[in-house]
Amino acid sequence: MISQRFGIKSFFVLFVLFELFFATVALSQGAKGTITGRVVDSGGGVLQGARIVLEPGEISLVSDAQGEFTITGVNPQTYTITVSFVGLGAYTGSVEVKPGSVSRADAVLKVGAQSQEVIVTAERAHGEADAINRERTADNVLQVLPAEVIRSLPNANMADAIGRLPSVTLERDEGEGKYVQIRGTEPRLTNVTLDGINVPSPESGIRQIKLDTISADLVESVEINKTLQANMDADGIGGSVNLVTKTAGERPTITLNGMGGYTPIVNGRGLVETAATMGQRFGSDKRFGALIGGTYDWNGRGIDDIEPVPDIASLLPGSPRWFDTIDQREYRYYRSRWGLAGSTDYKLAEGSNIYLRGFYSDFKNFGDRWVYTLNDNTDPVAAGLLNGNGGTPSFNTQIRIPDYGIGSLVLGGKHVRTSSWFAWDVSAARSRQLGENDPTASFRSNLASGSCSFDPAATKNIYLPQWAPVCYSEAHDPTTMSLDRIGGAAIGLTAQLNLQVNGAVAKNYHLGSHLSTIEVGGKFRNEHKFDNSFTPDFSVPAGTTLLPLNAFPNVLSNSNYYNGTYPLGYDPGYRAVLAAFNTAMPGALSGPPVVSGNNFDLIEKVSAGYLMNTIDFNRVRLVAGVRFEGTNLDALSFDSVAGTLTSKLGGSYLKVLPSVSARIALTGDTDLRLVYGRGLSRPNPQDIAQAASFSTGGGINTASLGNPHLKAETADNFDVLLEHSLKPFGLIAVGFFYKNLSDPIVTKTVQIANYQPPVSGAPPGHYNVTQPVNAGSGWVTGFEVAYLQHLTFLPGLLGGFGISANYGYTDSRAIGLFNRADNPRLSRSAPHTWNISPTYDRGRFSFRAGLSYNAANIFEYRYQDGSDPLAGGPATITPGGIKGPDSDIYLYAHLQADVQGSYRLVHGLQFVMYGLNLNNEVFGFYQGSPQYMIQREYYKPTVAAGFRWSPLHEK
Repeated sequence: MISQRFGIKSFFVLFVLFELFFATVALSQGAKGTITGRVVDSGGGVLQGARIVLEPGEISLVSDAQGEFTITGVNPQTYTITVSFVGLGAYTGSVEVKPGSVSRADAVLKVGAQSQEVIVTAERAHGEADAINRERTADNVLQVLPAEVIRSLPNANMADAIGRLPSVTLERDEGEGKYVQIRGTEPRLTNVTLDGINVPSPESGIRQIKLDTISADLVESVEINKTLQANMDADGIGGSVNLVTKTAGERPTITLNGMGGYTPIVNGRGLVETAATMGQRFGSDKRFGALIGGTYDWNGRGIDDIEPVPDIASLLPGSPRWFDTIDQREYRYYRSRWGLAGSTDYKLAEGSNIYLRGFYSDFKNFGDRWVYTLNDNTDPVAAGLLNGNGGTPSFNTQIRIPDYGIGSLVLGGKHVRTSSWFAWDVSAARSRQLGENDPTASFRSNLASGSCSFDPAATKNIYLPQWAPVCYSEAHDPTTMSLDRIGGAAIGLTAQLNLQVNGAVAKNYHLGSHLSTIEVGGKFRNEHKFDNSFTPDFSVPAGTTLLPLNAFPNVLSNSNYYNGTYPLGYDPGYRAVLAAFNTAMPGALSGPPVVSGNNFDLIEKVSAGYLMNTIDFNRVRLVAGVRFEGTNLDALSFDSVAGTLTSKLGGSYLKVLPSVSARIALTGDTDLRLVYGRGLSRPNPQDIAQAASFSTGGGINTASLGNPHLKAETADNFDVLLEHSLKPFGLIAVGFFYKNLSDPIVTKTVQIANYQPPVSGAPPGHYNVTQPVNAGSGWVTGFEVAYLQHLTFLPGLLGGFGISANYGYTDSRAIGLFNRADNPRLSRSAPHTWNISPTYDRGRFSFRAGLSYNAANIFEYRYQDGSDPLAGGPATITPGGIKGPDSDIYLYAHLQADVQGSYRLVHGLQFVMYGLNLNNEVFGFYQGSPQYMIQREYYKPTVAAGFRWSPLHEK
């Protein structure tokens, strides 16, 4: 982690002094004038991303989120102003500028042809037009997902919505997207901000934001920056996701949503979704704006899951696939999510405003889980099994009680003067997780031995391994099982607080006849993350019978578990077991908290400064800059000798990060972009400061060790993008990218027998022990294609059709992995991703279907080939080879089909109905080859219907 000590405070003080000097120069006034204006459509809707061109001089800029624009430093004379917006007719007018004065030039863009009528009458189409214009006028490679598009498909949370964009894959959990992965990179390499502010992860020890914590209805738009600029945070090698919350617009806002739904799983589960937003600008000149919105949803999700442990019977005829154990799991959830977002802003003068924005979202991922584990008792020596060890069945019952919260508060402003501007913000963001563990009661069999075995003859479907009938007669007899171990709810929490201040100043000047802007800025962020959680645990001594399983009532019956493929056993609830245990063993789970290997305390300080210059050369816009980011780390980790949180580590490093981009207007409808930028990704806090963590259950236990010597990962990023606007309304884009990674952080894994993790309560046993390390290098390259068009040029009813589609291809390599020389693909790097979304908009009816596909990809490296390019581990060879059941863990390919339709009734009332996961797609993992599955779970389709009311937005 430590590369070089340097004076970050000195660097930051000097930088601030330079910025203040520059600001003093920049804010000097001249005898020039200023032009301000607002761009709206014929219905009064704000148009963000409209392109404004002022002639003579060919000054160009774009409208902001309020549709407003300001042109400073303009010589006194009369100008022609042209405003264009893809999908609407252009506006041309004149404006006279007087010395030292502010001239007003508002533009109303109207439908230029009947084929463009969809832009102002269809909600989703209006949002798509907004996205196209913002993307085309951005200085970097940007993709935008407006609220109108987010709402047009059943996106339960922000991850689900973002996953429909080009080259974006999702790490899913329990039927919803959780983490975002951009351009074949793992979630840690994607930066997530809220209104441009870094928000911390609520989970212990990681950086990536758990996006299923945030409801999609709280956000006005999503911006994915796929390339970096000097004025952006550098920690976005894959990309940077900015969630933009709602603000008050020119028109008053009132929206109310309410829906209910049903999923035919675990005897039928329901859902409820609600949302409301209200906002308005006040005063005769509408200087003050205020908006507040809230959401609440409850989802009784159910999951049918199997988790087998695959093997190979190498001494049986044909060396067939085998299974050593299988977990048959049933989940019943009570997930609730609520959030509030509010904003106020005040316009001090033309081009000058201040704002205050607040956000909070809470996600309670509560539920129940029941697991029966069956063990194969085939003679492992006679069959030539790699891992088999047999045993009697077991059962556990569990509750899930994680409670995630994310909140932020930011105060900021932007002040435009005659030839300069200054922007600033101060913010605080906090996240936390309560209930880190999943309290579990585990039961062991009192049988002397087991007769259960895997039944290959009865297995007709490779994804449905069958087991002998005796397996179920042994496992499902509650009189033969008694309590083995019980854990209580975690005490304490993990949390992170970010305090941040940010400032930037820019000065307009002319380089010959070309308008240019020089910008300088700085940021300081203090991050404090800790985990002080402790999980009480009690193990029943061997030979002792305590609390037989049949002493508790069965709380779940489901004859259709896994579509009736497997019988479901006797399923008591955890809370009944806990109550009985507390009566039988009072105080056993109430001892004082113990510091353990999962605890840590970390403070990270990031100081950044940048210099950036923008020059317009007629058809070429050039942006170049350099960013300096310094990182200082101080942490406390678990000392396994002293048993206390007293092991100190720390260090600092400075990264210099140049960037340059060119946007070339080949024609009025075609742009070419060339971009280079250097980014970084810091190690996860747990990888540096957390000594160890563990998990038991299944075929092999797992333990994770920290590594305080990790270095930050860096990448040189190259992009080429060609964009072409289609008539009357559409866009096609083709792009290529290449990322050269230095010191990529990967995970090495070794199997260790009789291992004792350095964590309180961790039992000794057979473990897969993982540890993060820096590999030698890596790269990822690929291309992406996006196409969007409304086919309004077709005759009659056919003119309502449209299509939105994208495809992304990536290739990648990780070089210098632990104990292997084959240079596999980077983890989480799916070679193929695509989305196809046909649409139909006609009159009051709107419909959209969505097909989303992610190809299989490596989730975790396990294979070892006997080489050892990284010292420090045994030169072992993974049994079964690179395609065998002990090799790398892969995510299965995922294809999901969703649909949604709406019909506008009267007075802004819409009826909305959707179908989610209509093809009942599987989620799961395999090792080496798809037949060696280790998890396959199903959620069944969900159907929901309800109403959306927006009385002030009736077209």
